[in-house]
Amino acid sequence: MSEFRVENLFVKPKEADEITIKGVDLSVKSGELHVIMGPNGSGKTTLSLGIMGSERYEIVDGRIFLDGEDITSMPMEERALKGLFIAYQAPPEIRSVNFLTFLRESLKIRGKNGDDSIIKRAFARVGLDDDFLDRELYVGFSGGERKRGEMAQLLLFHPKFAILDEPDTGVDVDSMRLIAGTINEALEKGTGIVLITHYARILELLPDDYHVHVLIGGKFRAHGGPDLARSIEKSGFEGFGS
Repeated sequence: MSEFRVENLFVKPKEADEITIKGVDLSVKSGELHVIMGPNGSGKTTLSLGIMGSERYEIVDGRIFLDGEDITSMPMEERALKGLFIAYQAPPEIRSVNFLTFLRESLKIRGKNGDDSIIKRAFARVGLDDDFLDRELYVGFSGGERKRGEMAQLLLFHPKFAILDEPDTGVDVDSMRLIAGTINEALEKGTGIVLITHYARILELLPDDYHVHVLIGGKFRAHGGPDLARSIEKSGFEGFGS
């Protein structure tokens, strides 16, 4: 069984002086679902991008391990090849890069089958037709279509661990169901998932044995399960500190 572990992690944006993430610990095993909830500005995206190795963020202290290997200093590309994946909250448009070509090459680099039929099936699974594959990467995609594109990559890459940054924000009911179905499929295949969300609505469509971590002010203030998520949905984040 694989394990992804974060120990006493401190992270800050490279262009800022203030540390945003202040001593976070997290351990995720294969097939587990961990949910990070918190209000706007609590550090959720900083945590996800810091873990992934974004050049925009600096790890001030702490360690990140994947299957016992210290990946703290590895660039983002190497972390991805080791089996760590991130679905961005707002994936950027990349012009002059055809989506199908991008996926073919990404799968090839990972040593996976990049056959067009497999890619098309993944897109169909998340409700995107073949026309999207002929377009530049996310150029002209709606917010919901971008998130579905990220979920298609989750299916295709089959990573050991995936960080999903608010895949349910700003999507309609149909998109949320498709996204939840993709998450369920990935969990069943053994991917450990860290799901970042404001709301408990998507959790109603996922297995109810998930772990909840409340992030406020760059620190985990509470840990629990579905009852904690439902309490937050009802009463918000008051009482958890700042």
